[in-house]
Amino acid sequence: MAGFRNWVTLIRVHLGGRRAAALVERGDPTAGAEALTRAIALADQQWSAANPQSIALRSNLVHVRLVLGDLTAARELGERTVALSRQVLGEDHVVTWNAINNLALVLRADGDPARARTLHEQELAASRRLRGAAHPDTITSMSNLAQCLFRLGEAEAARDLFEEVARLSRDVHGADDPRTRGALDNLALVAVALDDGGWSREPPEGAVDGHGRAEP
Repeated sequence: MAGFRNWVTLIRVHLGGRRAAALVERGDPTAGAEALTRAIALADQQWSAANPQSIALRSNLVHVRLVLGDLTAARELGERTVALSRQVLGEDHVVTWNAINNLALVLRADGDPARARTLHEQELAASRRLRGAAHPDTITSMSNLAQCLFRLGEAEAARDLFEEVARLSRDVHGADDPRTRGALDNLALVAVALDDGGWSREPPEGAVDGHGRAEP
C-alpha cells in the first residue's frame, strides 16, 4: 500500500511541475510559482526535502522567481537548493547542474556576473562531459555563458562562443528553428557592438536572454 501511495504522489508531483511550467509558458508566472509551491509541499510531506523531486522543483521555482523579478528570494532559494543538491545527489547529478545553471542566471540578473561566470563555466564543463557537446542543454549552457561574458565586457570571447552556439544549433535543431534564429540574432548583435567599438556590458538590445533549466 505504501508503494502505491508513493506512485500516486509521484504522479501528482510530476503533474504539478508540468502544470507550473505550462502556466509560466502561457505568461502567468505567479500562478506557476503557486503550483510549484504546492507540488514542493506535497513532495516534502511524502519524502522530505532531501529527495530528487523536491530539489528539482525548488530549482524550477528559482527560475520562476527570477522571471517574477523577485531576485532576493530567487537568490536565497537558489543558494540553498544548490547546496542541498550537492549534498544529497552529488556534483555530477543532472539536477545539481540544473540548479547551478538557474542560480547563475539569478546571480547575473542580481549584479554578480563574475560569480555567475564561474558557475556557468563549471556547468558547461559538466554538461559537455555528461551530455556531450551537441546536446541541446549543452548548447543552452554555452549561450548562457556567452551572454555572461558579454555582460563582463568580454565581447570577443562572447562572439566566439555565440558562433559555436549558432553552428551547433543549426546542426542539432535546424536552420529554421527559433533557437537557431535566436543564436544568430545574438551573434549579429555582438558583432555590431564590436564594430561600434564598445558595449554597455548589458545583454545586447534585442538579445535572446539566458534560459533556466527545468526538470519534469
